[in-house]
Amino acid sequence: MIKLKWTIWLLSGKIKSYFSYDEESGCWNLKDRRLSLKVFDSTNTDVYFNLAMEEYLFKNCVDTEYLLLWKNHNSIVLGKHQNIFEEINLKAVEESGIQVARRNTGGGTVFHDEQNLNYSFICNSEGDGFADYEQFLIPVIKALNEMGIPAVKRRTSDIAIGEQKISGSAQTVKKGRVLHHGTLLYNSDLSLLKNLLKTTTGKITSKSVKSVRSDVTNIKKHMTDQSMTMAAFKDTLLEKLLPDGIEKVRLTEEDIQSIQALADEKYSQWEWNYGQSPKFSFEKESLVLSINGIKMPIDVKLEIIKGKIAKAEAIVDGLANAELEETLTGVRYGYREILHKLDETQFNKTAQIKIDNLTNCFL
Repeated sequence: MIKLKWTIWLLSGKIKSYFSYDEESGCWNLKDRRLSLKVFDSTNTDVYFNLAMEEYLFKNCVDTEYLLLWKNHNSIVLGKHQNIFEEINLKAVEESGIQVARRNTGGGTVFHDEQNLNYSFICNSEGDGFADYEQFLIPVIKALNEMGIPAVKRRTSDIAIGEQKISGSAQTVKKGRVLHHGTLLYNSDLSLLKNLLKTTTGKITSKSVKSVRSDVTNIKKHMTDQSMTMAAFKDTLLEKLLPDGIEKVRLTEEDIQSIQALADEKYSQWEWNYGQSPKFSFEKESLVLSINGIKMPIDVKLEIIKGKIAKAEAIVDGLANAELEETLTGVRYGYREILHKLDETQFNKTAQIKIDNLTNCFL
């Protein structure tokens, strides 16, 4: 099997690539250091496993450079430096059962399903400067163009059709290795994410990285062949990306066990996905209607550190309510956690407020 020869020009500790495309041969001609990308096509659709797979190959298999292809079952994936509580509707997400995961790269929150194709380039480099995004985006855009898709680069890390986004990407660089990964919306259920985004009327103050909302579209909508399946799209894209030949690799049983352990111990854990959020404050003024028709003002101020309520202030009808404040201090900040704690209070038993309405005062 002929290996892909991909060249990267390293300059001043920051990775720069200069591509020349030979239209006659349909190949990329690059110079200086050459590397062979090995392809791993994951059949596992668990978001925690696939994020762990990326980290494992990125950190441990330093002699190999990869192009990874992977899909996840319905999940929300947020950037490493984001505050999950600013990004998602806690109640809607918890009730939906959709998995929430934090990745190792920056950027914003995205929705994954099995009609979204993720790709990852893992390459060696010199220095720890971030890579030029174009070195990874140009080949993907060219491959899409050859499939008849009018994709273009937009902003630093996005691919779009017209003004609508079809792909976002992010990077991390560590110890001479670069991980660049991106999404490709093929035929995703775009309505799902809208229902799961944060819709609070409260005020959140933090220094976290905020998502930039974009108008998105599916690639399939813009294809001539509307019958093309996701599997066929993936195979065709791979052939266009690697016209010199494809060398696929498999994980060993030892690799799989190590990756699953990382998924279990890190990526599926509340401490990583929620507790890693930067500290923030939350304020909300509510006017709650009791069961007997009495309107009750409830003003809330919270400080959340590592995903837990470190300090709580609850002013009910103009007076501080010590029971509510003490009950919620130290509790994980989440819809079900708060609801269960409030449901146990004497205040809940006497105020005659629907527990769901009372819980919403704190979210």
